[in-house]
Amino acid sequence: MKLVSATIGSVALLLAVALPGCAASNGGSSRDGSRSDGGANDEVDAGTTEEVDAARTVRCGDLFCDRPAETCETCPLDCNECPTCDMAPTCTGALAVPTSTEPLAVCDNTLEGTARTNYACGEELGVAPNETTCADPQLRIRIREIVIERGFFDVQRNLFCVISAEDGAHSELLLTTPRPVAGNRNVTTLNLRPGEGTLWGQGDLYRSISNLTITYACFLTSDTESAQGILDAIADRAAEASEHAGEYGYVFGAVAVLGTIIGSSLGAVSDDQILDVQQTIDAGALLEMTNGRTWEIRQQIGNLSLSGASDLRLVVESWGCAEPRAIFE
Repeated sequence: MKLVSATIGSVALLLAVALPGCAASNGGSSRDGSRSDGGANDEVDAGTTEEVDAARTVRCGDLFCDRPAETCETCPLDCNECPTCDMAPTCTGALAVPTSTEPLAVCDNTLEGTARTNYACGEELGVAPNETTCADPQLRIRIREIVIERGFFDVQRNLFCVISAEDGAHSELLLTTPRPVAGNRNVTTLNLRPGEGTLWGQGDLYRSISNLTITYACFLTSDTESAQGILDAIADRAAEASEHAGEYGYVFGAVAVLGTIIGSSLGAVSDDQILDVQQTIDAGALLEMTNGRTWEIRQQIGNLSLSGASDLRLVVESWGCAEPRAIFE
């Protein structure tokens, strides 16, 4: 009886080595030593699997996609080339600010000399889904720079902004800290770090598929304490309702909440509003914006040769990524 058992075990071992594995899902055959037949003797099965795995040498170029040791990234020869997106960067490292960007003039609010305060842009940038290999764009947008020139005889004051963005289902809010800006025809430039200037995609790159509306509102104040008090009140209410709260911004799941918070708070602001622009970016342009784009929001009030005037410019920057779109044939 012992002799028969040993013989059967030897035959089973030879068969286990000889039989090939199942084909891989994205390329060459995949050799996997696991069993799915639920054999009666689990100890014998486990021992056989260990011997087969130990004897096999994983080698790129043997026309077998040995997962998980090999993937389309580490061995495209065996596992085929990885799917790619032809219109957006890869999502690996996409959170980092791009090293270079290109202007997207169609989204400037001062297009061809016309100062637009409520407008849409990007309609001509749309691409039909069947014309691209990309899935939904994942986007981040920030205020990169603020530049302001003020009129003659104007004294130093403080500038702060309240900027909101929404796409019908998701909304975000950015509050900038009051910062001193010079008067008397001097130009003040403020460079914002990503953490203090991000208005969309604050928690993470946001998967954007609908038209995006951004409302830019900036104020000059001579009473910094009062202005900071209003911003603190907005921040307190926003923190209670937000899904994600940072040092300067808030992310909400419902658009109505954002409108209630801003509407009740900005009504108490008695400072001079020097920027009031609402921009709607077409959903078709969002994929293009993942490639690193900039545009300007600008508003001039009064004659800079006189007092009480200002010329304010925001440089807005977008970047992001998109995963390859799954194509079923």
